[in-house]
Amino acid sequence: MTEEQLNELSIFALRELARRTGVYAPTSKKKSELIKNIIEISEGKKEPYIAKTKQGRPPKDVGYSFADILMPKSHFNFAQNSNINSFSQKRAEFKYDDIKTVSGFVELLSNNTAFLWVGKQENYLEYFIPEDIVKKHNIKMGDKLLVELSSTENQTSIKEVFTINDIPIKKYNNARVDYYEIEHVEPANKIPFDNEEFNSFDIKFGESVYLYGSDNKVNTESIIEIMNSALVDKKIYINVSIAEKNKYLLKKIKNSELFISSITAEMDSVKRLVNVAIERAKRLLEKGENVLMAIDDVLSLSGVDSLDLNLTKNLLSLTKCGKNSGTISVFAIMPGEKNLNLFEKLVDKRINISDDKLTLIQ
Repeated sequence: MTEEQLNELSIFALRELARRTGVYAPTSKKKSELIKNIIEISEGKKEPYIAKTKQGRPPKDVGYSFADILMPKSHFNFAQNSNINSFSQKRAEFKYDDIKTVSGFVELLSNNTAFLWVGKQENYLEYFIPEDIVKKHNIKMGDKLLVELSSTENQTSIKEVFTINDIPIKKYNNARVDYYEIEHVEPANKIPFDNEEFNSFDIKFGESVYLYGSDNKVNTESIIEIMNSALVDKKIYINVSIAEKNKYLLKKIKNSELFISSITAEMDSVKRLVNVAIERAKRLLEKGENVLMAIDDVLSLSGVDSLDLNLTKNLLSLTKCGKNSGTISVFAIMPGEKNLNLFEKLVDKRINISDDKLTLIQ
């Protein structure tokens, strides 16, 4: 984060960032001092301060620093209640004497009613977002917010928004680009991969790629491998049928936003989850990001809305190569079920998973 970007933050957000960075006694320092100390520590010119007592220190097992939230390449993983939706998620709540901040994703309902879903270990908390804040900042479903909370006897709600989609609020432009107004153009640029084997598949930004395999465990490992190898701006992983025995596989996922539910989750909760993931991808494309969506797997997803498949249709049809904008590339594990053949017309590349090896189907 540059000095100019830091200067755009409020004193409260700056103090919070300073604490996470390791600045000593941030509440006693002026804004200019905080910025100077943050930059010196981040550049390695100064050692971060570590308190000798628990007072003033961040809570344990946070999993990632507050500074990461504000940095351009930050990543945040979504979490839900373990008895509804089970996510591989780290704690994302910070509380100090003068401020309590959280980061999460927006669920926007009718009449501008909105909630911020915030991950906390394997649970989630929903914080109410007042309508005036939604209107003031033109907040959309799927937006990622860093906020300050305010608590009353009845509820905890959003008091102030610090960043929207990693952009400081003072730099944020309320004039939003809309996903549906972005013209789709023919994909032309190849997605680069760390693994040279995947580069030979000639997969382009804004294409749909289907993977076919008979072993569920190998399928999951394969789509995670190709997702980890892809050199894109943002990655989203969706799995609505996680069993306890398969949770260890999620630890292999790197730098991705996870939208995951238990196989025993209630259907209504899973639908809410997938809808937020769909809108999240749109917001990233509108911002100009190249997004890779990994769907593990389509058969389980179709079981959530087996009556009309509208949710599955909305997700698989997200693929887009925006003109002068971002892209959404969809990678999905597909079954051989006849009732899902309608999605075959959307595919650009097909990959076979066999004996732990991925091969392009010509």
